Amino acid sequence: MTPSNDKQLIREQLSAHFKAMQNIHLRDLFMHDPHRGKNYTQQLPSLYIDFSKNILTNETLGLLFKFATASQVEESIRAMFTGEKINITENRAVLHTALRSNVDQEIEIDNNDIVGPVHAELKKIKQFVTTIHDKSYRGWTNKPIDTFVNIGIGGSDLGPKMVVDALEKYRQGETRSFFISNIDYQAIEFLQKSINPETTLFIVSSKSFNTIETLTNAETLKTWMQQFGCDDLSKHFIAVSNNLDATNEFGIKAENVFRLWDWVGGRFSLWSAIGLPIALAIGFDNFEDLLAGAHEMDEHFSKTPIEKNIPVILALIDYWYSNFFDAETHAFIPYDESLKLFPDYLSQLFMESNGKSFDLNGHRVDYKTMPIVWGSAGTNSQHSYFQLLHQGTHFVPIDFLVPLSKRGDKKHHAQLLANCLAQSQSLMQGENNSDPNKHFSGNKPSTTILYSELTPKTLGSLIAMYEHRTFVQGLLWQINSFDQYGVELGKKLAVDIYKNLQGTKTVEDLDSSTQNLISLYKQSNT
Repeated sequence: MTPSNDKQLIREQLSAHFKAMQNIHLRDLFMHDPHRGKNYTQQLPSLYIDFSKNILTNETLGLLFKFATASQVEESIRAMFTGEKINITENRAVLHTALRSNVDQEIEIDNNDIVGPVHAELKKIKQFVTTIHDKSYRGWTNKPIDTFVNIGIGGSDLGPKMVVDALEKYRQGETRSFFISNIDYQAIEFLQKSINPETTLFIVSSKSFNTIETLTNAETLKTWMQQFGCDDLSKHFIAVSNNLDATNEFGIKAENVFRLWDWVGGRFSLWSAIGLPIALAIGFDNFEDLLAGAHEMDEHFSKTPIEKNIPVILALIDYWYSNFFDAETHAFIPYDESLKLFPDYLSQLFMESNGKSFDLNGHRVDYKTMPIVWGSAGTNSQHSYFQLLHQGTHFVPIDFLVPLSKRGDKKHHAQLLANCLAQSQSLMQGENNSDPNKHFSGNKPSTTILYSELTPKTLGSLIAMYEHRTFVQGLLWQINSFDQYGVELGKKLAVDIYKNLQGTKTVEDLDSSTQNLISLYKQSNT
């Protein structure tokens, strides 16, 4: 029997099993197994994963593991880690894992070692960060740098921004970090009011160095620096890019350009020189701890059988909900103010990776792929959208994330933890009430992820876990998780529309709606 036939047979078995599970409540599963709360958990070095409040049994997991095997998950994991070109639409390897590899590992692409260059670039990052923190690197007025502005968008912005915010308590010295991504000039105006040009370093992050939003913002800030009196822009602008000609034309010295590789996708790139704003904010040693935590998860993912492999298990649960329960959204709710930007980061990671409708063979799929990812920090979320989670009509699986300990007032943290655990419990068990307005049906699934404290190493493990979960989801849906052509069409059309708005080009074949909107703009700006 072919793998395709195997998968179809297992899907049919899962479908029959799903029908048998429809009348089973999570309360029943806990009642029939008093040890369920421990049996469906896993302890990793930095993370504790409790997936017991999910609508599944050993039979469910057994069928899902068979489906993973038929989907050749283990073979695909090996292919990724050994540098095979699994990004088939772009004919590229996918080796962001190499960015956090040990120096003695052997990883090659087309018979070329990549571990050596990765660690050479890390050494260059360390040297640069050291010159900033020991104040030997100075601006055009000989003042030391104390402010870092990252100019990027997408993967060149969301990952570093999230990590810097999450690890703020590890900040080195009296420094500050800002992130500019939106092309809205309002962001530039706010930044200009908040920084001292004499002590600010701008990091322009763009692999191609032709991303319109990034270059527009960078050129605007470059002009502002010149107007302010800066007579040596090379001391205030560095780049993360592959396009040395473009960075040189912009005015950035070659020694201040940090390298990227085409086998690193943007949303998987914070471990590379894209993470330079992280190292500048928290110090290179802490950046290395972030890499070490991710490497620890890589070791688990690449070497653990699927039955105990947490990214695989979580991805299989995602598949179970999306393709059998018709889950159209998934909420990620960190009960940790440090991770308030984490849901935004995960939205890009999951939806840009797996928001696809064609399979690896170029055929349109006839099943659901990635649900919509959203969320925000607890406990604020309890007083906004939790009404829908408890009593709404949508089926919404949830990931709760919460630290077991945190610096500060212990009473506050105990209340935070209590709220998180109470929400997962109440969503699971519900509450019967003769008044329908006060009735809670329960049976709302969730996974709880605990960690002792949010350290750089813990955060590295957490991010890598979600990266690998994304990859396995793509394998189960038979889609390529590593391209993102869906962002290109709007960008291409925007070029002509911009020229039309500026009056430098007339586009004849625009639809009537777009033509009318352009006319309204021109009328309001005459």
